[in-house]
Amino acid sequence: MGDIVLLDEQTINKIAAGEVVDRPASIVKELVENSIDAKATAISIEIYKGGVSYIKIIDNGTGFKSDDIDLAFERHATSKIRKEEDLSRITSMGFRGEALASVAAISKITLTTKNINESIGTRVRVEAGNIIEKQEIPAIDGTQIEIRDVFYNVPARFKFLKKDYTEAGYIEDVVTRIALSNPYISFRYINNGKTIIQTSGTGNLHDTIYDIFGKEIYNTVVPIEYEMADMTVTGMIGLPSISRSTRMHQYTFINNRYIKDKTIATAIDKACEQKFAINKHPFIVCNLKMNPAFIDVNVHPAKLEVKFSDEAKVFDVIYHAVRSALEKNNKETSPFSIVKEEQKIEQISKDLVNNGVIQKEEKKFDFESATKKLYNKPSVQVNTNSLIESLNDKIGDINTEVLEEKVVDNNVVENVENNQKSLDKTEQLEQTETPQFNVETYEEEPSMLQNEKEPILYKYIGNVFDTYIIIQIEDKMYIIDQHAAHERLLYEQIKEAYYSKDRQSQLLLIPILVKLSEKEMDSVLNNKEMFEKSGFILEEFGEDTIKISGVPNIGYDIDYKSMFIDTIEELLGANKTEKSEKEFRFLATLACKAAVKGKMKLDTKEQISLIDQMVKLDNPFTCPHGRPTAYPISKYEIERKFLRK
Repeated sequence: MGDIVLLDEQTINKIAAGEVVDRPASIVKELVENSIDAKATAISIEIYKGGVSYIKIIDNGTGFKSDDIDLAFERHATSKIRKEEDLSRITSMGFRGEALASVAAISKITLTTKNINESIGTRVRVEAGNIIEKQEIPAIDGTQIEIRDVFYNVPARFKFLKKDYTEAGYIEDVVTRIALSNPYISFRYINNGKTIIQTSGTGNLHDTIYDIFGKEIYNTVVPIEYEMADMTVTGMIGLPSISRSTRMHQYTFINNRYIKDKTIATAIDKACEQKFAINKHPFIVCNLKMNPAFIDVNVHPAKLEVKFSDEAKVFDVIYHAVRSALEKNNKETSPFSIVKEEQKIEQISKDLVNNGVIQKEEKKFDFESATKKLYNKPSVQVNTNSLIESLNDKIGDINTEVLEEKVVDNNVVENVENNQKSLDKTEQLEQTETPQFNVETYEEEPSMLQNEKEPILYKYIGNVFDTYIIIQIEDKMYIIDQHAAHERLLYEQIKEAYYSKDRQSQLLLIPILVKLSEKEMDSVLNNKEMFEKSGFILEEFGEDTIKISGVPNIGYDIDYKSMFIDTIEELLGANKTEKSEKEFRFLATLACKAAVKGKMKLDTKEQISLIDQMVKLDNPFTCPHGRPTAYPISKYEIERKFLRK
């Protein structure tokens, strides 16, 4: 007699259940997803003792038809698909028909349900996969399912369960993920009689984030909205101030299904480079909507992994979605946006008067026609309210009603960015050269260096610890790290020169000789073009030596030999990365090594010169390596510290 036998049905069911249900959280996930497929708009999850003792899930979905109940607890019984071809266009959360059968095989179930098209409900009791009682009862539309004694008949699996509070934590994670992907559904999660999660189900993801995570995260997330080809990305991403050292708060979804995918994770990391500190990860809720024909969700028992037909496309759409959300936020909420706006307003008012379009004493003023005369454009891109208020002060008693009629919805009217001559007038300050900081002298000077006739756009307060510059903009104080700020400024200037044909090199009277290892020498020779584009003038000087006769013209008192060696180390660490990544690390290292350091004494003029140039950057928030350049403290926060609020 042979050794191979057919397993009995009960053993088969327990084995299959072990693939789908490995802990109470898996039960909650599978059954809540069934409720979502049943078009529920309100779902309640209640557990006791980590879900091992008791789980109850109630929904207001369509409910089971009475004729389907017996079959519902059979393996591979489903209403979601009918044939093999349906696997390539799955839009439902469930489709295998394994959830109920798997849960029933390892627990005791009581199911109460009523279909919306039927007048009477049904209740069944199931133990170890067998229906032991069934009856008709009055019930409301929807389904209530109670699970008791999980793994009571699978002691091998039961002993591997964690403590009750740990299992409850896993369930909370599941409910959180599902709630974030379905903001139009109201969820309630109760643990041992205490409500842990309650979402409103308004359909607004921002509201759901508030319900789950609270005010701090709610106030520090920005929307993600991006479309490319036949894919759409929506969601929210947190600002660097709430970044995390792990990916624990990264929630990624495909067609509302929570998944873990390396391509998406890598795209998010790349998009957040230079925005977040090294080894910090953003809080993000990201939902990619795409044609189900281009993904395979049937590759993992828990459906946590998917396969894409075109990973490169997925990477691109996620990268650009996250990048554009962060860059848009930088432009809108930069602490220096007020400064830039005031500069525009001041220049506009001067241009209008100086060009004779209006007179200072003019009482009535048509903004659109005036700016059209001056710039040959309808108007200029500035904040409307500030413009009206500021022009009142600067030009005279302008009739603001006329102005308001010309500016719609408190938003930008039209942009003048295509008008080259006028753009230079209205959007740019006088360009000053990069400050060459003298670190040997320090003189106290008046904190207000602006000419009395010029507007004070920010207030310079001072410097502490010879490292941090303090300024005030409106009702906030900003503490600026002089090294990080200068590093960001230099990085932008070095990058601009690097990608232009203008090679800014400074010839050395005495060349620098650098002895290198064979590996380092290979790295220099393989990336020689990169060094030369940045301003280095190099040549081989023997088998193991490089002669540097020219260096990038980015400052004085710089240890160029040390800088050169550091850039080689960066390139060696980026050997297997793309060219763009190598160039970024190379240029960032140059900027870091050339920037002023902490504890270097800068005089007041040098500090203000640095801030003046910093305010012009589109991304002044972080240095190239992701460290913050400025830390804001509001007047309200200060007053709270002194118990004034």
